[in-house]
Amino acid sequence: MFLILFFLFIFSTKTILAAPYLDNGTAATANFTSMSVSFAGQSTTAVVGDSNNGNTVGIKVGDSGSAGWAATMTSTNLTTNGSVKKLAGNNSTVGFTGIYDGVPGILSGGGFFTVEITTGGSVGVAIFSWTDPLGVATTNVTTASSLSLSNGISVSFDPATYVIGDKWSVAVDVFPYTGLTVTPSSIFAEFGTLTGVTAGGSGLLTGSGISSDAKTIMTATAGNGTGAYWQDLDLNLNIHTNPLSGSFTGIVVLTVL
Repeated sequence: MFLILFFLFIFSTKTILAAPYLDNGTAATANFTSMSVSFAGQSTTAVVGDSNNGNTVGIKVGDSGSAGWAATMTSTNLTTNGSVKKLAGNNSTVGFTGIYDGVPGILSGGGFFTVEITTGGSVGVAIFSWTDPLGVATTNVTTASSLSLSNGISVSFDPATYVIGDKWSVAVDVFPYTGLTVTPSSIFAEFGTLTGVTAGGSGLLTGSGISSDAKTIMTATAGNGTGAYWQDLDLNLNIHTNPLSGSFTGIVVLTVL
């Protein structure tokens, strides 16, 4: 079995004074190298751009004025959802939808959402309890066609007669952004001077929410950075032991202001 890892990049620009701008210049997805599921910890790599560091491929930041600017990035966790598993009962009429945000596992791996019928009946009459990946239980919830659980995951109940003890689960897993090392490359000036234009340092992302803290990838001091500047980003992601097999996705937002 393999882990297929993707990063979806969404670009965001904010304008102040000299109107800096940002452009990816390439496809909006950076693919990590696929890895086999292992009982040992691993890491995998990807690059935004082509690692040439001397061409117009990668992330483009530019400015037509002289106020200075900073380009930063944030990332969500890389997560995946498994398929629904029927643990007890005869109904295969429960589904789990949404994109797991991985926050409960920011410092760990995966877990399960579990739903169990506690009072039988049809949809709207039957009552269920559910647990999140940390094992926190919520009780006395009335079934409905769709209900939000937590962390981006919802549960759906199709028409059926539900019986006490009916039970389903879905596995979720996360590679936290706190295990993602970002290394900005040296900067290539398509035009303009590199005076006062500096690449950010290499390091792990930090944070504790849905998205990481902002990491600086490139800056220009006041009076500098008038031109167009290109940069690659080298990415290295830690993979915990025995992960769920599947496609893991995350979103990076790049901002320049």
